[in-house]
Amino acid sequence: MTREELQKAYLEMSEKYSLLENKNTALEKENADLKKQNEDKDLRIEHLTELVLKRNKMLFGQKSEKSKYLCEGQLTIEGTFNEAEEQCNPNVPEPTVEAVEKKSKKTGQHRGRKEIRADLETKKILYKLPENQRVCNVCGDTLVPYTEEYITTRIAVIPEQVYKVEYYREVYKCPNCDKNGEKANIVKAENQTPAPVVKKGLADASLIADIMQRKYQLGEPLYRQEQYWKQRGIYLNRTSLANWVIMGAKLFEPLIRMLWRYSYEEPVLNADETPTRVLKTNGRPTKKKGQMWIVCTGAAASRLIAIYTYRDNRKKVTAEELLGDYTGVVQTDGMQSYGSGKYEHAGCWAHARRKFFDCIPEGDTSCASARIVALIDKAATHERNAREKNYSPQQILEMRQKKVKPLLDQVYSIIDTLNPAKKSALGEAVTYARNQKDKLMFFIDRPEVEMTNNLAERTVKPYVIARKNFLFSDTEKGADASAAVMTIIETAKRNDLDVYGYLLYLLTVLPEWGNELSDEQINSAMPWSTSLPDYCRQTYSEIQLQTVSDTNNR
Repeated sequence: MTREELQKAYLEMSEKYSLLENKNTALEKENADLKKQNEDKDLRIEHLTELVLKRNKMLFGQKSEKSKYLCEGQLTIEGTFNEAEEQCNPNVPEPTVEAVEKKSKKTGQHRGRKEIRADLETKKILYKLPENQRVCNVCGDTLVPYTEEYITTRIAVIPEQVYKVEYYREVYKCPNCDKNGEKANIVKAENQTPAPVVKKGLADASLIADIMQRKYQLGEPLYRQEQYWKQRGIYLNRTSLANWVIMGAKLFEPLIRMLWRYSYEEPVLNADETPTRVLKTNGRPTKKKGQMWIVCTGAAASRLIAIYTYRDNRKKVTAEELLGDYTGVVQTDGMQSYGSGKYEHAGCWAHARRKFFDCIPEGDTSCASARIVALIDKAATHERNAREKNYSPQQILEMRQKKVKPLLDQVYSIIDTLNPAKKSALGEAVTYARNQKDKLMFFIDRPEVEMTNNLAERTVKPYVIARKNFLFSDTEKGADASAAVMTIIETAKRNDLDVYGYLLYLLTVLPEWGNELSDEQINSAMPWSTSLPDYCRQTYSEIQLQTVSDTNNR
């Protein structure tokens, strides 16, 4: 082969090689693109599958986040409808008086009370032999009472009584002046009518207290209360009921300001928020969702307080407004609105756990999320045991360093090995745990701080349950009134007061004290005050009748 032929063959081979090389590069690029598309599709499929599983878990699965429910599978549809049949057992004996008494959580034993409730009125029914049967069948002599034999106890209910209270005062005149033709000397008794919550209004304090308790503690919206009164022949429209609630709630403002002052003195505050619907803002319809903010004193607080505040946003400016210059510790779920004040910020392990709990596939106990949840549960068990045994702050610190911290370090060791898709549920859980690490580990060295923000969540829950019934507030004034009444009710509950009795007391004395209340008066009405009347502390027992009777006899 000649030189020219070799050169020509070399050029042809070079050209073919270049074409093949370009084709190979294009194929490699196409292959990389296809791989990337497949990875994206896999992530998309994983994400959609995760959403389907999560939705099925929400619809059909166990709602509880307790560990014992991790792998029990979903509930059957039949189980939700056949609860009465499944739970029914004719062989189970009827509860006795002792069985329905409250037991101690620590010992599991009854507290020693012989009655279901100490202040419960007891009516005794004694069966006697007729006179003609009181004859001894042995000797024929007359039988005389010897003793009484106990038979049984039953709980009876008498429906509430509704009545009018008409106030009069006696008018006197001098008969001598009247007889002698002079102008009669007329003297009237002093007007001792209790100061009304609503000026010239029809509602007694007892009625407004009842409306507030029904709406905010029992979740009975005003339109249902309107129907209830109508069925009893009393026509109270819901507008009047709403007006009475708002006017009554206005009286609570000085007490709520004092509650804030006492809250700022506590070392730890727990905070949370929940959406609430308000239909009108400044008289105009709005679709914007408001927020009910909740701030409560910590579990180790000297004064147990829960404060609700309505605002039309969940911005940082609201958190700064509510927490002011507070310098203690604020524990939250990690929402970004918190943290700009002078206080220290603690996180919530319950929120971190919930995010990993939602990632656990049904029946899988070996996945990373399940192992993380198990470790968090072990740490929470140590915390619970410490509370039950009343550990001192120093004992809590030692326990957390020896037992809790190693478990949580293992949690983060597992998290460090994970690299999930950012938009997946696991990705969100991992991101939350990493971003919140300092706040989540804050409690380890602070015995006054709890492992979770569950106290605030438990305080939010009563409002959430009530909101499911009344759905919305018509105006911002209504939302503010809801916040004020919920503050009084939940603070009363935390201090073991009777809710109706405390509401009744406040609605009775606050109108009498007028607009300018002294600190001494306000402190005397605080839920921990020793000067509160007995009916604020006792379980409900004819409080309406008792109070009206006391008022009339003043």
